[in-house]
Amino acid sequence: MKLDILICNTMEMVYLLPFGVINIGSLYAFDNDGVVMKNKFLVEAFQTPNRVSKKLRNYFEPLPIDPYIDGNFRFRAYSTYSLKDNWIKRLPHTSFEQPKDVNKLLGGVVRDYQALDLAIDQEAEFQHLLHSFVDRTRINTDKAIIAVHQIRVISSKDHLGTPAPEGVHRDGNEFVGIYCVTRKNIIGGFTQLFSSPGERPHMYTVLEENQFIILDDKRYYHYVSETIANEEGKKGVRDVFVFTA
Repeated sequence: MKLDILICNTMEMVYLLPFGVINIGSLYAFDNDGVVMKNKFLVEAFQTPNRVSKKLRNYFEPLPIDPYIDGNFRFRAYSTYSLKDNWIKRLPHTSFEQPKDVNKLLGGVVRDYQALDLAIDQEAEFQHLLHSFVDRTRINTDKAIIAVHQIRVISSKDHLGTPAPEGVHRDGNEFVGIYCVTRKNIIGGFTQLFSSPGERPHMYTVLEENQFIILDDKRYYHYVSETIANEEGKKGVRDVFVFTA
């Protein structure tokens, strides 16, 4: 069955599609008769109030360096949560591992990251992001575990920052959400979505501060290009939360 794309909920996000460049917000699957196929979420992009990133920005300053990749450009923390009856609960801390067929760079490596700062759980702005992710994806909150990756990538004029050293990839989940907290003094860092590696991207855009994109991880591969500092002598910073379930 051939699928077409519905264009709706216009916002300032640029997507490259086969028929040109347009601004759209959400993509949903339709069949040939124009009937919405239920529960076929594909992509949604939206913007939160400015106060969300402002409130959460300082939590990225003390992040420890990611010891599992070469270089000193990525900093990371990791925690998991459950959400039931609108109550957010942090789960006991665990290590993080992906299969080798999902992550060709670090698949099969058990990674033990520091947990997110406990104080962030009490922030209404962080709770808003978790609820937004659950509301958009409609995951089964009785069973689902929501993983939150807190990631900072830095760069300079002489050294690139690499947000996705594994290349074009999937995360091995049902859904992935990326929320930009800080984008400061950088060029690059383009968020891209692909039907399969090697093809032209369906989406190619800069995720600005306070913008949140959520995608079907089983439908799309994604990638974020390298960053480089915009000004000599100043650090380039890209801070994001990545939500998976």
